[in-house]
Amino acid sequence: MDYFKQRREYRKLKRDQIDISTGQNNLYRELLDYANDEGKLEVAFTLKNSALVDLTGLSESGMKKARNELVQLGLIKYTVGKRNKAKPTYEIIQLYDTSWATRIQKSSSTSNPTGSSTSVPTVAQPVAHKNLLVPDSNQTIKSNSQQSRKREYADDSPEMIEAVYLWEKIKGNNPEHRKPNLQSWADDVRKMHELDHRPFEKIHKMIDWCQLDTFWQTNILSASKLRAKYDTMAAQANRKYASNRQTRTEKLPDWAQEGYKPEHKKASAEDRAKLAEQLKKLRSLGDKTQEAKS
Repeated sequence: MDYFKQRREYRKLKRDQIDISTGQNNLYRELLDYANDEGKLEVAFTLKNSALVDLTGLSESGMKKARNELVQLGLIKYTVGKRNKAKPTYEIIQLYDTSWATRIQKSSSTSNPTGSSTSVPTVAQPVAHKNLLVPDSNQTIKSNSQQSRKREYADDSPEMIEAVYLWEKIKGNNPEHRKPNLQSWADDVRKMHELDHRPFEKIHKMIDWCQLDTFWQTNILSASKLRAKYDTMAAQANRKYASNRQTRTEKLPDWAQEGYKPEHKKASAEDRAKLAEQLKKLRSLGDKTQEAKS
């Protein structure tokens, strides 16, 4: 199988005949590149679920869903393994020199009604990855997951800024903590921003929050951990904020409430007599004071 012909045919197929999601595209490209690297473009091969999850940035359930859809589209073959007997296998289906629509209709057959082959046999032609990096308008652009693994983040990029900021906070809590791979951390920040749709401002605030919390500051020691626990921490932070806000809010007395009108009560005869007696005493006290000054 010719790797470049396969890529070009896949690109035309996406453009003209089928709809491919980002997750499906990432998974297919990872499988295709792995088969090319290992010289298994024309044979079945095994690849762990955990490896595909890491390479594609998908959750395990998302990866399995994308895999089933690729099978239904006739792009790959997938054989379920048997416990303790056989591992699950993948196989890349050749796209060029054959009709995709016909292959979908006859996915269980490898020949046409006349019995002749529907594809032209070719010799496997693995291509070194260094050659895949040469600009070529006829080559498919590398998938997002491949770009992220090759990407270098500048010191002033928002991804690197947040990665360094997290490292400084961690180092502030534990000066002896070893220095991480900041390029890898920056890529995890990118995933939070691009794949998880987290604004950089919120990522920055979450770094502050988790490194001040006595529990999370001992658990969030990398950008990948920050990404994995982001939702859990966000829910906890929101609960604490709501609780503190409620505690800080004190009920105002009645007289301070908006629209308060004091209640006027008519004084009884007894109350008026007491007030008259008090006024009499005050006047008497005032007269004595005045006499003393004279």
